[in-house]
Amino acid sequence: MLTNYYTLRALVWEWNPRLAGARILDGYSQHRGSLILVFEDVQGGQWSLNTSVQAPNMHIFMYAGANRSRKNVVDVFPELRNETVERLRIANRDRQITLQLTNGSCLHFFVYGPKANVYLDHEGITSFRGDFTTLPALRSVVDVPSAEAVESVLASGKMLRSVLPLFPKKLIEEVWYRAGGIQDPTTITSVIGEMEDDLQNPSPRIYWDEERKPLLSMIRLGHIAAEGEKMSSTDEAVRVVARRRLALHRFSGTYDPLIRLLKKRVVQSENGLSRVEEELSKPGRADKHEHFGHLLMAQAHTLKAGSDEVRVADILGDGAEVTIVLDPRLNAIENAQAYYGKAKRSREARKKSMERIQGLKRTAQNTQSLYEQALNLQTVEEVKTFQMKNEGHLKALMAAPEDPDAIPYRRFVLDAGYEVWVGRNAKQNDQLTMHDARKYDLWLHARGVAGSHTVLRLRGRTDSPPKQIIEQAASIAAWYSKARTSGLAPVIVVERKYVRKPRKALPGTVVVEREKVILVEPGLPE
Repeated sequence: MLTNYYTLRALVWEWNPRLAGARILDGYSQHRGSLILVFEDVQGGQWSLNTSVQAPNMHIFMYAGANRSRKNVVDVFPELRNETVERLRIANRDRQITLQLTNGSCLHFFVYGPKANVYLDHEGITSFRGDFTTLPALRSVVDVPSAEAVESVLASGKMLRSVLPLFPKKLIEEVWYRAGGIQDPTTITSVIGEMEDDLQNPSPRIYWDEERKPLLSMIRLGHIAAEGEKMSSTDEAVRVVARRRLALHRFSGTYDPLIRLLKKRVVQSENGLSRVEEELSKPGRADKHEHFGHLLMAQAHTLKAGSDEVRVADILGDGAEVTIVLDPRLNAIENAQAYYGKAKRSREARKKSMERIQGLKRTAQNTQSLYEQALNLQTVEEVKTFQMKNEGHLKALMAAPEDPDAIPYRRFVLDAGYEVWVGRNAKQNDQLTMHDARKYDLWLHARGVAGSHTVLRLRGRTDSPPKQIIEQAASIAAWYSKARTSGLAPVIVVERKYVRKPRKALPGTVVVEREKVILVEPGLPE
């Protein structure tokens, strides 16, 4: 509400006695979008008029004295130096402020909207910002809408703002508050008239909005519980709010990137710790792999080479039959040795996870502590002190790589450690297929229906997964498609290198070559 009509009107009322007869000493800019005019009043006192037409911090206010910098300053409107002010006025029911000079020249201030600027009308129109030679058109606004106009707006379902274009959001809310929430045209019209009378005698107050930003009002706002900070003048109120907002803007520019980084790293460290803890809570695969190795060794003489799987009696357990996935390129003894190797690697990985979890806990605790400290920072100086004090930790957090385990896709781990990744939406489908899947990975998709892109990740270019693994992956692909309820569903299986995206196609749209189709029952692995 810094550049609201009622605020600008109150400023003009306050400034006129001060500026009438004042002489312009200087005009310059030392910040982008900011114009400073220096005046000498009839008593010899100096005043500076600070105007900013740079969003989001537009404002206009005065302060005593002049503080022109010695460098990085651009002179503005030099032809106005030593000219005398006749009077200051504001357009009727609009936000154009005009500084009228005794030589007939005028300065027009527009401190709102996309065309915010200061225009000099002196032998033609010139502007402070850009090369504009035409003044923005003024609006024609009625003083107080009639009860009939209010009734028409209410009946049509339009916003009350349509008949109160000069009332900002907070004043509209005040209308409803004072009217008791009753949609009675006569009551609302009466309330608007009362508020217009109040605005004729400004009583500036500073409140805080929902985002803890300072908010200026020319009257007491009853719908806000707080009394607000009373100010001695509108000029002082605008100056205080503008400077607080500028300070807040500078603070946000320093603080926001810091807090975003810390929050992101807190989430990442917590997720990483949770994944490791969850993995450790599951029964280890080592015993199972070792058990399969023992069974294969014990019954090697009965097994035929070249099989994808085998069903054998669990002679080391309850005697029930179990299915063991095999590498058809290996004999029984070699497959048993492979399972022993998996058991060894599983135990080593589990041991490393146990060691890693302590480091993850420390990282999570330290990051959470930094985040909680940062939440209490309130000034730029405090942010800078915090950054200097924790420089080493913050550099490490900034350089921390993204967690490779934190993939965005649905993830399934099949027998023998094979992984299946499934996209969750069109954007993920596109990323998975065209970027994250390797050329030799197997790409799967339910044929003829909409569904998720599915990738069976292989161990290398020469890897040939068992038939059972491919069928499991195909079942997953069918499950995440429109064929989920089918008894059997056809699923395309092809190497990723034979899947391409047409030029300018929408995300997830692909063309498949050399496709092979298998029939599977939709379902997820146990």
